[in-house]
Amino acid sequence: MKKLLALAFIVSFAFGNAQVSAFQKADSKYERKKASLYNKYPKPNDLRTKLEWLLTEDKITSYKNALEKISEDDKKALANDPPVKTKLTKEAEYEAGKAAFQKLLYGAVDLDFLNYASDSYKATLNFVVDSKGNALDAQAKGNNEDVNAFIEAAFYRIKEKGKWKPAESNGKPVSSTVSVPLILTFKK
Repeated sequence: MKKLLALAFIVSFAFGNAQVSAFQKADSKYERKKASLYNKYPKPNDLRTKLEWLLTEDKITSYKNALEKISEDDKKALANDPPVKTKLTKEAEYEAGKAAFQKLLYGAVDLDFLNYASDSYKATLNFVVDSKGNALDAQAKGNNEDVNAFIEAAFYRIKEKGKWKPAESNGKPVSSTVSVPLILTFKK
């Protein structure tokens, strides 16, 4: 039994790292190609701007592909432990508090490379905390699909940096949906 638990832990740890490494791989590729582009075109011009936008599009696509794979895996996990529809007696809680979770999330959202038209972005991050305290199935809702993808990626980057206590219904741990409002500010 101990060997089985150890194997399950190793597999889940490796899977979690694979999720994050897909984002790191996309980031690394983007930075490497951007540096090469800036070496080739040291001064801003229309061609460099166009090529940089294509690199940005490639990074966004890589993130969305990774999120699609993660979503499929999360949905499989939730099939056995779906969020309850009944009234909760206790909401799911982040061990260090919701404000600490938001701070971690804000720190992990990397949007500096996007040339976003506004100074701020409002979104809501919804995810499930299952009956074992695992945070799964992140879905950001805001008016820009690309920004939402990077919010969801940030969620997966930080999800192992703290523990969630599952919600309770009549004293029993249950899966539930958690909603976190976000206001991101862009550096200009």
